[in-house]
Amino acid sequence: MTVMTKNIMLFSHLFMLVLLVLSSPIYGQSHDEIVIHKHEFRNFRMAVNLGHGYIPSATTADNKFVVLPVWGLDFQYWFNSKWGIALKNDVEIANYFIEVTGKSSETLERENPVIISLPVLFSPWENGFTFLLGPGIELESGHNFSIFRLGVSYEFELSGHWDFAPELVYDLKDGHINALTIAIGVGKRF
Repeated sequence: MTVMTKNIMLFSHLFMLVLLVLSSPIYGQSHDEIVIHKHEFRNFRMAVNLGHGYIPSATTADNKFVVLPVWGLDFQYWFNSKWGIALKNDVEIANYFIEVTGKSSETLERENPVIISLPVLFSPWENGFTFLLGPGIELESGHNFSIFRLGVSYEFELSGHWDFAPELVYDLKDGHINALTIAIGVGKRF
């Protein structure tokens, strides 16, 4: 198999695994009634995310497989229970090299790039699934990239308007660089 085929298979398997885990009900051995915290609607949500990103075309100085630690900070405003907008910020905590194609092919070093995006949020059901879609920019001292971001998350509500939310985010950087991030967020609505 080619490297591209392996990468596509890895992405599809990870995506299916996350969807399976998020959509499956979890049953315990307790006979007590399951209590689900359902909060009243609040417009603002702030979350801190911790995850890992994978960029198939990225390499390190010693040509090793690159999985990047990612920290994030999200600010969300919900117009109603279905539609919102976010300022979604991430920092890739790593140094790596990426090949940029265009008029002339060149290799750029990326050192702790910061991603700032402004996605639209859509939560079509009352079960906690949220989809995000929107533009952004990756800022780095050497060269900035435009970003197109697509993702899905699932909020598990806790008491006191706290929640935790696993998320899967796909970024298309500079029109040809693929990146996939899996993260866990801890948020608070206010």
